[in-house]
Parts: sequence; C-alpha cells; structure tokens
Amino acid sequence: MEIDSIPDDIIECLFDAIKKDDKLYVILKEDSRDNEERIEKVFGKNIEFLDMVDMLQRKMFSQFMDAVSIFDNEPFFNKLGFNEITEIFYDLTRLDQSKKMLFNYALLGRRGKEGLLQTLGGGRLTKSAIFVPSIHEKDAENFIKKWKVEYLKKKVFILGG
Repeated sequence: MEIDSIPDDIIECLFDAIKKDDKLYVILKEDSRDNEERIEKVFGKNIEFLDMVDMLQRKMFSQFMDAVSIFDNEPFFNKLGFNEITEIFYDLTRLDQSKKMLFNYALLGRRGKEGLLQTLGGGRLTKSAIFVPSIHEKDAENFIKKWKVEYLKKKVFILGG
C-alpha cells in the first residue's frame, strides 16, 4: 500500500503498521473503536490492532523482531529506538600464537590502521567476543571463516547506540 493513498487523519492516529506472516498489524497511538473502524476502511478487515501497552503486557515483542514497517520498509524495532546487533563468540585455541596475533591485528587494527571492527562499526565485548551491526554480520562471519575459527553468533537488540 502506498502511504500517499492513506488519509492524513488515519496516519495521525497510527504509530506504525507492520506486515508479518501475511498478516497486517496496526499499532495505534491511542486505542479507540472510532480509529479502528476508520483504519479498517483503508486497510481492510484482515488486520489486528495493537497498542504499545498491549504489546508490553502480552510480551509480544519477540513476535515482531523481524517485522518491517509497511510505510518505509524499516525494521519495526528501529522505530522503538532499538538497533539490531550480532554478537559473535569465537575460539582461537586451534590457531598457533602467531596466527592469533595476526587475527587480532586484522580484527582490532594496529599502529593506526583500522581493523575489521572499526570498518564495520562494531566493537569488542570480551577477549573472544565481538559485536557488529547486524547489517554487517555476513562481513564479520566471512572474516572469521577465512581464518578457519570456530564461532557462535546471536542477534540482540540494544536501545539507542
């Protein structure tokens, strides 16, 4: 649906509208039956209305981790102030000492040269864990695979930053 085709008075009462699993969820700024009826006329009957308090009380956030706004195609969690990062935990025990040192130079940088983390906008969590914005997850993963290092990854959301 084109945002231009949605009347301004409808947009004003919406926080967002997200599509997930072929269902449209409409998140209202203020819950009211009048708003729901007006919105149903625009979007159709196959929608579910939510408000932020309802989402918190029903602990529904995990259901919408990969949901995307229909208005701007941005991740829904970004609208709430969260950023998705990928944490990567790696194990260097199979590398000899010189390879460990080279790995860390390439990852963290050395003598004023940027390492992979600076290039990708990531950081170090611990001696064997890093984080990168999830949009750069594949780059970080390819780097670690190139060194033949075992790793685990998980996606998390952080507020701000």
